[in-house]
Amino acid sequence: MPRLGEVAEPVAGPGEVVLAVRATAINRADLLQVRGRYPPPQGESGVPGLEAAGEIVSVGSGVEGWRPGDRAAALLAGGGHAQRVAVPAGQLLALPRGWSVEEAAALPEAALTAWTNLVVEGVLVAGQTVLISGASGGVGIVAVQLARELGAHVLVAGRDPERLERLRELGAEGVFPLADDLPSRVRAATGGRGVDLVLDLVGGAQLGRLLAALGARGRLVLVGLVAGRRAELDLELVLRQRLRLVGSVLRSRSRGEKAELVAGFLAFAAPLLALRRLVPVVERSFEFGRIAEAYAHLEVGRPFGKVVVRIDD
Repeated sequence: MPRLGEVAEPVAGPGEVVLAVRATAINRADLLQVRGRYPPPQGESGVPGLEAAGEIVSVGSGVEGWRPGDRAAALLAGGGHAQRVAVPAGQLLALPRGWSVEEAAALPEAALTAWTNLVVEGVLVAGQTVLISGASGGVGIVAVQLARELGAHVLVAGRDPERLERLRELGAEGVFPLADDLPSRVRAATGGRGVDLVLDLVGGAQLGRLLAALGARGRLVLVGLVAGRRAELDLELVLRQRLRLVGSVLRSRSRGEKAELVAGFLAFAAPLLALRRLVPVVERSFEFGRIAEAYAHLEVGRPFGKVVVRIDD
């Protein structure tokens, strides 16, 4: 069970800033970490929290373009569930004008996961079709919007089609249950071709069905294992269709690689964020003193979007 405690005040090292956290979000990786099943990368904070938003209070040597008082969101390898966190400057995102601090805190992990796996790993381009599984969570909601803005056709699949119907207003063109007939239904919706890319956010036994929904030379990028670590696959299908299965994680990537991902994302998405064409959904917000309740809500409440925690100075 997560609990509040005291840790040493972070100090901005070379290339880092210290952020006064006003809000942070909870991700399933945080649930795993507090259970001892997902330790932070070596050298990173042992405090959970993969994203946060607030104001910069100090700047380390070698940092350019940021100064104390600037408002920012941050992609983190850990440390976000605290009043202060040290952040590599390359992992900062300027807060769009008019955004609440709760919205900003819910953006970095979802947006960079979606960008990394749709664009960098999945090579999704305009005119192609993507199928997103488990799309009603924080990452999936941003991924639907991002794929729409990339000019792709977006299909979504999950256990609860009624929840997924809410994604139509964000750009989803088709909603499918994760059932045995998923491949045939997806092919019917794509004129028999299948999809170009599957972004699988849940893993588990349905992986074979998702592979079968791909067209020739399709790609499947596996990001999450919420539904399990094992699946039975038809390898003959993989060979015949010349499919590609890609495993992807974000947290353990180097700071340099994360900085490149953030820069690439902002080069494309900064105007969309300013226009609010790309916005996370905050399902519920908790005070910092109730963070244990926030963890429990993420685990059992099946939120549509992100769970956020507000932190007073």
